[in-house]
Amino acid sequence: MTTRNYHIAVALVALSALSCGGDAVPETIDREIFVQAYASLRIAAVETDSGRIAAQARDSILEVYGVSEQELTTFATVHAADLTFMRDVWNEVELLMDRGDEVN
Repeated sequence: MTTRNYHIAVALVALSALSCGGDAVPETIDREIFVQAYASLRIAAVETDSGRIAAQARDSILEVYGVSEQELTTFATVHAADLTFMRDVWNEVELLMDRGDEVN
């Protein structure tokens, strides 16, 4: 799955979760933490032959940033409706991925 397809899939999941309703907006992790953690996860996945990251590697990357997979998902879900915000977030992720070694 390409990075762009993955972003689209995450956005669709987040949008569908938002459409379920609910009044309370959960707090999320900081934008910069999301960007750094997500870029590091994607870089690690791209560096594999399969394009997938092993659970142990994923967990160690998440630990470096002090976040959980659920916190990344919550961030994407909460901000999914703000298309400009999320476009900028994905652009930041891609910029970090382009710089590669500087992120890890």
